[in-house]
Amino acid sequence: MMQQRSTYQKIGLTGGIGSGKSTAARRFAVLGARVYHADEISRRALDPGAVCYDRVVSAFGQQIVRSDGTIDRKKLGLIVFADEEKRIMLNEIIHPYVIETLFAKAKQDFADELDGVAVFEVPLLFESGMSAQMDRNIVVSSTEENRIRRVMERDDLTREQVLSRMHAQMPENEKRLLADDILENNGTEEELLSQVDALFAVIKSGGLHD
Repeated sequence: MMQQRSTYQKIGLTGGIGSGKSTAARRFAVLGARVYHADEISRRALDPGAVCYDRVVSAFGQQIVRSDGTIDRKKLGLIVFADEEKRIMLNEIIHPYVIETLFAKAKQDFADELDGVAVFEVPLLFESGMSAQMDRNIVVSSTEENRIRRVMERDDLTREQVLSRMHAQMPENEKRLLADDILENNGTEEELLSQVDALFAVIKSGGLHD
C-alpha cells in the first residue's frame, strides 16, 4: 500500500519504547539519510509560548506547570499513562501539529534535491496514521524484558511505570504485522547496525515493496 513516489523516499521508523529505534535512526543519519524525530518536535510544542502549550495546560490544569512556567513532562506522563482518555486527549492536541511539521521540514529540505531518503522516527507511527503516507515502514523489535531493562536504566523508572508506558502503545506483534521491514534488536548494537546498513542499501537501490 505504498504511495506514489515523490522526489524523495519517505521511510517510517518506529518501535516500542526501549526497542532501539533511536540507535537505528542515528545509523540511518550516518549513512546519509535525513532523519526527522517526532519526539523533538512534540517536546518543543510544549515549551512556554509554543503552539500546543496553552491547549495542554488548559486540558490538564496548573498541576502540570512548574514555578518557572514550564510543563513538568514527567508529571504529565504519569497522568496520561494512567488514564487512557487523557492520553488520547494529549495525542489529539499534539499529533496533527507534529505530523504537519515533520512533512513541512522534509519538503523544505528536499525542495532542490532530485532524490534522497527521509527517515521519520515516530514512536506512534501506526497509531497516528502517519504510516499510510510512507513509502516504507520499518519496525525495530526487541523482547519485552530487554525493553523494560533498557528503559528502567535510561529513564530511572520503576518496572511498573515502564509497563504502563508499554501497554499504552500498540502491541509489538501488531507493529510487526504492519511493518514492511523488521530490525531485530536482541543482540549487540553492532548486530542492529549491520541490519540497518543492509536495509539502507536496499532502500537506496529503490527496492520498495509493491
